[in-house]
Amino acid sequence: MGWPLFGETLGFLKPHSSNSMGSFLQEHCSRYGRVFKSHLFGSPTIVSCDHELNIVVLQNEEKLFKVSYPKAMHGILGKFSLLIVSGDVHKKLRNIGVSFITSSKSNPEFLDCVEKMTISMMNSWKNCKEIGFYKEVKKFTLNLMVKHLLSIEPEEPLAFKILEDFLTYMKGFVSLPVYLPGTPYASAVKARARLSATVREIIKERRKEQLGLVKGDFLDAILSKENLSDEKTVSIVLDMLLAGYETTATLMALIVYFLSLYPNVLEHLKQEHNAIRKNKENGESLNWEDYQKMEFTCNVIYESLRCGNVVKFVHRVALQDVKFKGYFIPSGWKILPVLTAVHFDPSLHENPMEFNPWRWTSAIWMTQDKATSKKVMPFGGGPRLCPGADLAKVEIAFFLHHLVLNY
Repeated sequence: MGWPLFGETLGFLKPHSSNSMGSFLQEHCSRYGRVFKSHLFGSPTIVSCDHELNIVVLQNEEKLFKVSYPKAMHGILGKFSLLIVSGDVHKKLRNIGVSFITSSKSNPEFLDCVEKMTISMMNSWKNCKEIGFYKEVKKFTLNLMVKHLLSIEPEEPLAFKILEDFLTYMKGFVSLPVYLPGTPYASAVKARARLSATVREIIKERRKEQLGLVKGDFLDAILSKENLSDEKTVSIVLDMLLAGYETTATLMALIVYFLSLYPNVLEHLKQEHNAIRKNKENGESLNWEDYQKMEFTCNVIYESLRCGNVVKFVHRVALQDVKFKGYFIPSGWKILPVLTAVHFDPSLHENPMEFNPWRWTSAIWMTQDKATSKKVMPFGGGPRLCPGADLAKVEIAFFLHHLVLNY
C-alpha cells in the first residue's frame, strides 16, 4: 500500500511515454495481476487493468459505482463540472452539450469554419523554418471552440486572453494539488476564476442587449432554451471549451507524431485525401459527404487514440460491496479503471505496441465493428461517454485533409 498518506501516488503519476503503460503499471501487473489494490490520491484504491471489470465499472455508473475525483480537482473544475456532478444534474447538463454537438457536427457553417481556420493556420506557417506543432494546434482548437461557443473571433484580444488563461489552467490541472502562492495548482484555480468572470461578463452583455438567438452559438442556445443558473451556464461553457481544446489538440499532435514514424500510413492517408480532392472543383470546400468518405482517416484517428492514450484513467468509487471474477471490492473504496492498460493488452490486440490503422479496417464507417470497438475505450463508456467525440473526429479529419496534401 506504499507510504503513509501518499501511498503509491507519486509512483503511479510518474511521467512516462503515452504510448506505453509506464513502469508502475507494468511492475504491479506482473507482480499482482491485472487487478490489484494500492493507496492512491489519499484513499485505499483498486486499480483495474482488466477490460471486463472496466466495462462493468463504466456501465454501472450510479448503480454499483459513481464518479469520485479527488477534492483538490473540485477547486479547478468548479462544483458543476460535468466531470464531477452526478444524477439528474449531470444528465441535464450532458444532454445540453450532446444536443448542441449533434446538431453542429454536420452543420455546413461549422464545417466551413473548421476548414477556413485550418487553411488560415497553415498559411501562417508558410515562411516558418520550424513550427511548434502542439502549441499551434492548441491555438487552433481553442480558437475554433471560442468561435463556435461564444462567437469570439480568433483575432479579438478577448480570444488571446482566454487562451492565456487556459494555458495556465491546464498546467495546474495535472499538477500536485498544493495551494500555495506561485504553485501551478494555485495559479490554475485563479485562472479558472478569471475564465468564469469572462464568461459571466459575456452572459451579462447578451442579456442586456437581449440578443436572443442572433448569434446562434452555444451560449445563445443555452440562454434561450435552458433555465440554468449563471453558475451552471458558466460551468458547462468552460467544460465544452476544455473538452474541445486540450484533448483534441493532444490527439492531433499524437497523430502527426505517429505519421512521421510510419510513412506507409501517411502515403495511404494521402491517397484517400487526393481521391476526395479530385472529385471537387479547385478551392471548393469540404462537406459532410466528403467526411463520410474518410474511412482510413477515421482508422488513423482511432489507432492514435489507442496507442497515444489521451485519457489514461478515470476516478470512481464503489457504492456497495462488489464481487467480480473472484475479486472483492469493498464499499467506499476508490477504483481506477486504467484505459491505457487495456489498449496494450496482447490478449486483446495483436502486436499491441505497433501503430497499425489497418487493424480497424473491418470497422463499419460511423458505426464501427463491435468486436474492435469493445476492446478500445478512448472516450470512456456508459452514461459518461465523452459527448464531444464525434465533433473532435470531424475537426481532425478536415485538418488532416489539408495537412497531408500540403505538408
